[in-house]
Amino acid sequence: MQENTNRAIVLNSIILYARLIVTTLCSLLTVRFAFKALGVADYGLYSMVASVISLIAIINTIMAGTTRRFIAVAIGKSDILEANKQFNVNLVIQMVVAVVFLLVAILVGRWYVFNYVNYEGSLTAAFYVYCISIVGAAISFAGVAYHGLLTAKENFLVFSVVDVISQICKLLVSLLLVYCFQDKLLIYAFAMSVFTAAPVAYYAWYCYRHYYPIAQFRLVRERKMYYDVLTFAKWNSYGAVAWVAKEQGTGMLINLFFNTLVNAALGIANTINGFITMFSQNLTNPISPQITKSYASGDYARSLSLLTVCTKLSYLVMYLISVPFLVGTEFILEIWLGEVPAYAVLFTQLLIIERLIDSLNNGIAEIVFADGNISFYQVSTNTIRLLSIAAGFIFLYAGYPPYSLLYCYITATVLIVIFKHISLSRISNINSKYIYRDSYFPSVIVTLLTLPIFFIQIFEYPFGDICVKELYVMMVIFLIGLSKQEQQKIMQTLKKK
Repeated sequence: MQENTNRAIVLNSIILYARLIVTTLCSLLTVRFAFKALGVADYGLYSMVASVISLIAIINTIMAGTTRRFIAVAIGKSDILEANKQFNVNLVIQMVVAVVFLLVAILVGRWYVFNYVNYEGSLTAAFYVYCISIVGAAISFAGVAYHGLLTAKENFLVFSVVDVISQICKLLVSLLLVYCFQDKLLIYAFAMSVFTAAPVAYYAWYCYRHYYPIAQFRLVRERKMYYDVLTFAKWNSYGAVAWVAKEQGTGMLINLFFNTLVNAALGIANTINGFITMFSQNLTNPISPQITKSYASGDYARSLSLLTVCTKLSYLVMYLISVPFLVGTEFILEIWLGEVPAYAVLFTQLLIIERLIDSLNNGIAEIVFADGNISFYQVSTNTIRLLSIAAGFIFLYAGYPPYSLLYCYITATVLIVIFKHISLSRISNINSKYIYRDSYFPSVIVTLLTLPIFFIQIFEYPFGDICVKELYVMMVIFLIGLSKQEQQKIMQTLKKK
């Protein structure tokens, strides 16, 4: 059984990386063409409006994590009837949420756009862009339960194919905008909304056809199940509020004290940071359901082993991918965009550093959530996250430059790593000392041994400098970061290929 699950992890990792390569290339070109078609001001407006929508759509984030947890635990216990009930309980809740979301989002959005958005163009057009976007977001709510079922069943192929098709369509639209159409901003917002909402129909069809015993609709009348889901969501909501407020509130704070030109720089930095994060997550996403299922079935040794692998590999992979963007940021942005907005280079570097630190937490939430006792975890870590936003506001209000906000976030992320491990140590079935020994120690050593390359220039031409430094980091990761057993597995795999 363990061999089969390990093979599933490898296969799903390959699928996710294949998806990532295609979607990354498409996304990079999409942003380039959209940036060229819309201009700095309109692209900054779209980035800022998207931030507002994400801030309002906190409940979607809450229910996504809640749904995955309850379905995965039920499947881990091999209880199909329970899985079906959990699926339908979450589906009903999400349908109600979608309706409420539309009402609240329109009211809040209209108030915010017409009172606080700094935009040189028409605020009415900005509100239309907002409305178009929230319709797509509301429709996507209905797909949360189906996406959670696919993830719990570890069927990553389905939404990988859909993501690829969606990204290709977005690329074609952004390319057309460069040469065609007048109302480019409205058309771009409409296309992004359509290709965000459209996958929901396919997810529903696929789940009903292939996972009918679980996806079969039935109205669950057991109030306790709704209570359990909503209670879990209550604590999860605090985390979602803090996370979304930090991620999307950043754009709002920047726009409050500066303008959409700085928002454009932040949007570019977030795009690059998102791609790097996806490279790391695509390695750990196939492991996450296995951690939850192993813990739910009582196999605590395997869940701890998977957690250790998850935390180490997520950091090392992200570090390896980040090196070119840290040592050659301006060079890469000039090739990609041509015109590099002010602050884009520094924003990119600081966001990458923050995510590198945060990657050391990957996998911990799965065990804490599977255990079910999430109150301390959510309150401690997310209070720190909210305080970082308040600290950033104070610095910006005092007249400090926009990047001071990101320094506050980096400091908070270090504290969050500490408190997440305190939460993990409170779970009696898990001994976190193995994570320090087998994951954190080699990760820190790799970082210290490669740190000097960020302060010296080996070659005058940036491309050669990046390549040499990347090869050096790769060598250190292989020799120091990986265990002997991991090195042997890699060499055996290469020999077979």
